[in-house]
Amino acid sequence: MKHPFEEKVYKAIERAGLIEPGATVIVALSGGADSVALLSSMTSLGYKCVAAHCDYHLRGEESERDRMHAESMARMHGAKYVEKHFDTSTYCVERGISLEMGCRDLRYNWFAELSVRHGGAMVAVGHHNDDNVETLFLNLLRGTGLTGLTGMKSRHGMIVRPLLDVTRKDVLDYLADKGLTYVTDSSNLLNDVKRNRLRNVILPAVRAYFPDAQTTLTRSIHNLTGNLALYTELIAHCSEGYRNKHGDIDISRLCREMTNAGMMLYEMLRGYGFNAVQCGDMISCIEESESRRFYSRGYVGVLYKGMLTVRARNQDVALSEESYIISPDDMATCPEGFSIERIPVDYVLYDRTGNTLFLDTDKVGGRKIVVRRWRLADRIAPYGMNGTKLVSDLFSDAHYSPSDKENAWIVTVGGQIVWAVGLRTSRHMTIGKSTVEAIKITFTPADARGEG
Repeated sequence: MKHPFEEKVYKAIERAGLIEPGATVIVALSGGADSVALLSSMTSLGYKCVAAHCDYHLRGEESERDRMHAESMARMHGAKYVEKHFDTSTYCVERGISLEMGCRDLRYNWFAELSVRHGGAMVAVGHHNDDNVETLFLNLLRGTGLTGLTGMKSRHGMIVRPLLDVTRKDVLDYLADKGLTYVTDSSNLLNDVKRNRLRNVILPAVRAYFPDAQTTLTRSIHNLTGNLALYTELIAHCSEGYRNKHGDIDISRLCREMTNAGMMLYEMLRGYGFNAVQCGDMISCIEESESRRFYSRGYVGVLYKGMLTVRARNQDVALSEESYIISPDDMATCPEGFSIERIPVDYVLYDRTGNTLFLDTDKVGGRKIVVRRWRLADRIAPYGMNGTKLVSDLFSDAHYSPSDKENAWIVTVGGQIVWAVGLRTSRHMTIGKSTVEAIKITFTPADARGEG
């Protein structure tokens, strides 16, 4: 007879068609509570489990403790055990990325290799219902639409999440019933990143004042998922009437016939990476006689006499023209994914994502801050290094694909490069002991915005 926890997991797998019965499954096993519960339930449900443990060598004796516990749990459950050791610090330094981003890259690249090695096996990770609620809150606080309110997907490519219907309490109760032990990552107790602050401080307060919050928020996620599916279907059906046989969009007719043409255009173009501000700009210049170009990460939209043609950016010859003058006094000047604001220097908090830049307001002065695409001759004076380095060499060091290079962003101040976004910051314009106010520029990658 299945334990109630295992029954929930079974029903979640069956309902979403996540994994075939009796199939081989790669289980991400950190040794923490969620991953141990995942391994135990998956083996109890008859899956052939391969327990995969990542050792990032970042927490000394604690890392070794986690590795030993993961191996012990795999042996206890009769699962094949595999582990991978990473020189995470060197990997991140060489690429100029945060530890959090480096761990994610290393982990999922290895999982992809394991999946191929085991005949395309699914990789099960231990995200549960509490994680889903956290994601909902994070997306709300960042600013989002319907897509960001639907939480994590139970399946994304090779990754499956069988525990999304169970809570953290369910996990701990299950482990207690089974007499299973687990380890705790001490870094999860530090409130140095947004998710930890949300998990350890904000959500406990919400639950204290609203005891049913977990249930009602989960219900909201399910409702919004259904709303999004219907909304998407209706948009797809309606939008076809505004495209010609070549797929070009007749924005002029769209404006004549729809009261909310801007929102409709945005929904037609968001899959190409265009933002709502750009769609508004397109509508405002449909009467112009000259053609206009609008750029997203992977596409260019050419607007001419009210008709918009969208094509892949590698088919366009004017890629280097895309640039934006941004101002800390006007968030609307930022392209999709960027934000800018002024903050007191006491509020500066460096995170581990590598996607935030802080500039000394006085050093910037009246110089123009520009976000643009990279160019072949671009050079940066990397923070912590002497001399300069070609941005293209940074791309090579980070093993950027042609597509990655095409979509790379540069930030300049007065024409001087201060940030190769996501890779390296410059030693110029940085904050110091005499800094009073900082300009904070943040970039949120497409996957973190619920896109792509």
